[in-house]
Amino acid sequence: MTPAVIASVETMLEKWKGQEGKEIEVFHEFRLLTSEVISRTAFGSSYLEGEKVFAMLNKLSIIMSRNLYNTRIPLINKLWKSGDVLESEELSKGIQDCVMKIVKKREDEVVNREANSFGNDFLGLLVNAYHDSDENNRLLMEDLVDECKTFYFAGQDTVNSLLAWIVFLLAIHGDWQEKARREVIEIFSNQIPDSEGMSKLKTVSKL
Repeated sequence: MTPAVIASVETMLEKWKGQEGKEIEVFHEFRLLTSEVISRTAFGSSYLEGEKVFAMLNKLSIIMSRNLYNTRIPLINKLWKSGDVLESEELSKGIQDCVMKIVKKREDEVVNREANSFGNDFLGLLVNAYHDSDENNRLLMEDLVDECKTFYFAGQDTVNSLLAWIVFLLAIHGDWQEKARREVIEIFSNQIPDSEGMSKLKTVSKL
């Protein structure tokens, strides 16, 4: 997971270099960062397709939230569907089709011997469960898609808010910002961060 996080953060920081002296909407930037990290972690090399899933999930959540308190009349809803209902159905189908396409790609890689396994990322674990020889433990495709949805929503909002809050605290407490910077330089210098080194970050862990 660490290499995926590092790759995504490096991409974000490279983009920020061109924004020196300008205001940056960090909450929005961290939303993009966390969605990319989750996509890389969940879908591995297929993270760009994973981001398509996330974009559709985001649209679907907006539609659901604005229709949360709308009264639904069963008979009327069968005869006539609003634009939001039609769009949400289309998005749901698009999400399922996209996930199934990624799963099929993983399966083909194993069948064609381009890979020895379905992978050890989140999707790989789900595909393994989907192909479990024990029927009682086997994961249904519908459940696989739902797990992908949950993984995105459970991780994205919380991590995004946490990152924005930490940056805010560092911005108003310059002494802690300097302590954190010195600690990172002392432990990593110019090396790429790893999980072992990050466990030694005492100041950062207090934020």
